[in-house]
Amino acid sequence: MRSFLHFFDTPAGRVVRYGVSFGIVAAFVILVDWGELAQLEGRFAWGPVLWATLIAGVTYPLHALRWRLLYVAQGLTLPFSWSHAVTWIGNFYNSILLGGLGGDAARVFYVCRDAPRQKTAGVASIAMDRLIGLGVLLMISLVALAAKLGAVAQKPELRTFALVSSLALILGTAAVAVALSIHPQRWPLWFRTRLGEPTMNTLADLRARTLANRRAHALAWVVCLAIWLLDFYSVWLLAVGLGLTLPFVETCIAVSVAYAATALPLSVGGHGIREGALLFTLGVFGLISTEGPDRDAALLLALLVWAVTMIWSLFGGIVLLVWRPTRAAELPRSP
Repeated sequence: MRSFLHFFDTPAGRVVRYGVSFGIVAAFVILVDWGELAQLEGRFAWGPVLWATLIAGVTYPLHALRWRLLYVAQGLTLPFSWSHAVTWIGNFYNSILLGGLGGDAARVFYVCRDAPRQKTAGVASIAMDRLIGLGVLLMISLVALAAKLGAVAQKPELRTFALVSSLALILGTAAVAVALSIHPQRWPLWFRTRLGEPTMNTLADLRARTLANRRAHALAWVVCLAIWLLDFYSVWLLAVGLGLTLPFVETCIAVSVAYAATALPLSVGGHGIREGALLFTLGVFGLISTEGPDRDAALLLALLVWAVTMIWSLFGGIVLLVWRPTRAAELPRSP
């Protein structure tokens, strides 16, 4: 791993990184049929669509803020500008690798490169960031489903999603509660022996830092809630721009299903899975139709959701090309 990171810090490694990144950005730009997109002009209102795009972009600095709250709680002192740039770069890689694994892999790379003496804490903060994001998403979706209990009871697809979400949230909450309430030294002896003393000491240290910084983790939950609500509102505005009247609660449920589906490594960047799950859920509610005269509006909504996602993903690629990070040796380190 160390030799791998060292290679990407060499001139040859930087050429490879920037070459591949620039090639991917260029490929996306070239492969888009701009003439076909130009024909869509007049089929939606630009005002709501532009606002939706801007609001979606605002969520990425909030992602960076949430992650920084978590890694500072673990003892890392990397600046917000660093987490901001790495978050944008991670968003770029999310669009070209399976599920959301690309963004997390990019963040792990930069943590290991720029905070090598604290990489365990840094990787732990990434895992926490992922778990909090998924946990808040499931909580919002369950609240929205409860508000539409009658519709959920009549739709087997929604019942299944509600059941899976409930189980995931309950089991995840229980696992975190047990991990935080029981000191690692009190875990079963066979398990402690298998992990080894160095790993046990690391886990005990991570647990202590987490419990000592409860305020930072609570703020991370609040920021995460704001992120998801802005995402939901962005999709709702896209529908408004198309003249589709979508109730906000149903939109929250549909977007929750869409983003939950993209968490699975089933497609590159979740493209197609996200949009298909969104349209499927809205169709289950009877709000859109994929057949007849409403078909074009439904497909155009999926296209706009994809376009907004790609616009900000490509912006992350631009950040990767122009960002000049502070050398690891120059970054402040916590004792």
